Amino acid sequence: MKSIGVMMVWLFIQSSVFGQTTIRMTVKEECVPCRRMMAQTCFQVMKDGSKTWELFYDRITGFEYVAGNRYVIEVIETPRPEPVPQDLSRNTYRLGKIISVTPMISKSEGAIYKVIKMNGKELTDVDVTMSFDSTFQKVSGKSGCNNFMASVKLNKKQTKICVKEAAGTKMACSGLPSEVETAFLASFSNKKFKIAKKEGLMIWTAKKKEVFVLKAIEKPVLDGETVPSVRPEKTPWNYFDQQELRLIQMDGNEVVHSKAGIKMDVANNSFTGSNGCNRISGTMKTTRNTVMFSDVFSTKMMCADELVASTEKRFMEILSGKKLTVDFAEQVLNIYDESGKLVLMFAVSANK
Repeated sequence: MKSIGVMMVWLFIQSSVFGQTTIRMTVKEECVPCRRMMAQTCFQVMKDGSKTWELFYDRITGFEYVAGNRYVIEVIETPRPEPVPQDLSRNTYRLGKIISVTPMISKSEGAIYKVIKMNGKELTDVDVTMSFDSTFQKVSGKSGCNNFMASVKLNKKQTKICVKEAAGTKMACSGLPSEVETAFLASFSNKKFKIAKKEGLMIWTAKKKEVFVLKAIEKPVLDGETVPSVRPEKTPWNYFDQQELRLIQMDGNEVVHSKAGIKMDVANNSFTGSNGCNRISGTMKTTRNTVMFSDVFSTKMMCADELVASTEKRFMEILSGKKLTVDFAEQVLNIYDESGKLVLMFAVSANK
C-alpha cells in the first residue's frame, strides 16, 4: 500500500511540475465557427475521457492540425505569467505528444482528402482529391485533370459508402493526368466501398480488393488549385489583417510618447509600420499561434528623444527573426518570446 501511495504522489508531481498539468485531449476532425473575443474558428475537444464535445478557444503550440483527422494528444497546460492580459485564458497550451491520428470523413469546408494510392499503384505526379458537403450527400474534387462531383450515401459509422455516377468538367487533357482521370472515374463512379482506417490513412475497398488509399491534407498540391467550395480556415489573424496596430506595451511596461506600430498583410506575408522614429517593413510568416518576422528594413533617421530611441532599439530586437507565440484578446494582439514572457502588446488603433 505504501508503494502505491508513493507512486500516486510521484505521478501527481510529474503531471504538475511548476504548475503544469498534462491533459489528454481528443480533437475532432472539424473546427467550427465560434466567438469569445472575436469571430474565429475553434477546435472541438473531449478532455480526459469526457464523452461530450466542447469548444476549445485557445491555441496549442506545436500542434499542426489538419482538418479531416481526429487526434488523440497530450497537452501541457501552463499558467500564464502574471499579469495576465485582459480577456485571455489564464493558461497556455503546448503539445506534449500525439498519441494517435485517425482519418475521418468530415463535412468541414477545410477537409480535403488526397488519393495517394489507386488500384495498388501510388499516385505521386497527378493530383486526385475530394471533399464532402455538410450533409455527407455529395463529394467533389479533382479527378486528375478536371473537377468532378457525385452524390454519395455514407453510413453513420463511416464504414460504408455508395457513390453514384460522377459528373465533371470537360477540359481536354492528355498524358498521365488523362490516364489517371480515366482510371479514377472508372474505379469511383457507381461503386460501393467499405472503409477502413489504419496508421493515419483511409482505405476504400470493393469486393475485398483495395481500390483507394486517402490521406487528409491541408490543400491540394502540385498546381496549387483548390477543390471548389473550400474556404481558408477563419482565425483571429483575419481580424487583425490590414489593421493599424499601435504598440501599447513592451516588456510589461506601458509605451508612451511613441508612434511605434505595425500593419500586417497576412495574405502576402508582409508588414509595414514604424518603430517610433523610423519607418519599417519586412516579411512575416504566421501559423495559428505563432509569428516570425524577417528581412526587417528600417529607415535611418536619427532619434533625438532618448526614450523613443530606446523603445525603437528594443522593438527592433524583438522583431529580429525569432519565432514568437501570439494570443488574441478583444482588439489586442499579444506577442510572447520563447520563454513565454509577454514582450509586445498591440491594440487596434482608433484612428485607422
